[in-house]
Amino acid sequence: MSGLIPLTVRELRKWYRNPVFFIVGLLQPIFWIALFGSAFDITKIFSGLPPSLSSLNPFGDAPNYITFIVGGILTTTSLFTAMFSGTSLIFDRRLGNLARFLVSPIRRSSIVFSKILSTTIRILVQAVILVIAALIIPNGLILKHGITVLDILIITAALIMIAFSFSSLFSIIAIRLRKQETIFGIINLINLPLLFASYALFPAGLMASWLANVANYNPVSWSAVAIRTVLLNGSMNGAQFHSVMLDLLYLFLLSMAMIILTTFLSEKEIRD
Repeated sequence: MSGLIPLTVRELRKWYRNPVFFIVGLLQPIFWIALFGSAFDITKIFSGLPPSLSSLNPFGDAPNYITFIVGGILTTTSLFTAMFSGTSLIFDRRLGNLARFLVSPIRRSSIVFSKILSTTIRILVQAVILVIAALIIPNGLILKHGITVLDILIITAALIMIAFSFSSLFSIIAIRLRKQETIFGIINLINLPLLFASYALFPAGLMASWLANVANYNPVSWSAVAIRTVLLNGSMNGAQFHSVMLDLLYLFLLSMAMIILTTFLSEKEIRD
């Protein structure tokens, strides 16, 4: 895509050259994992079950709540960061930057995908910091079975695909909008249902049956569960590996569909 790399570099410079935005973006995932994970360690309720009743534990083999929700926090951090892909497009329109891009020999889809790509890179940086923080804090992330290169590749793939999917979604929403208030309202309408109608923070056993059924079709659940399975089990058995690959397949199909739709709408609908 013409102009994609320079525009992506421009977006990343805007990120790390803004001290407040840069620091807040890095601290946010740490607060999520340290405060929320430590304050709501509901795995303690089930820790006293005798071995004969261990199958009743909805958290499975998770040694604590932070270990259980790390995959969900990684995914929801991606979700919340991805929304800025759309707001950035609106700011560029209002400041006149978009008009300058449109009269240059740059593909319109490159303008949008530079924001998506830069957002994905930011999400991966946040993910590394979050995992380190989860390992350091007291009673934090416990990797009982270690972690392999394959595990890291699976986690990275899940985060990249969820980042592309939601960044594309919010960019599509913002393509024709001119007021950031409008997209913020849409973001608030979308984000909370995606978070709470998923397995990011709670297992299916603690959810109402109808909500658990809805969560099965939520991309946030696909990413959160895939990452959680990897972190809890390390070397997975056949059934676990099949489940993770199925979740990644769903994410791949979703991200490809969103990329195609974003490309089409960017070239057709972006105006100054």
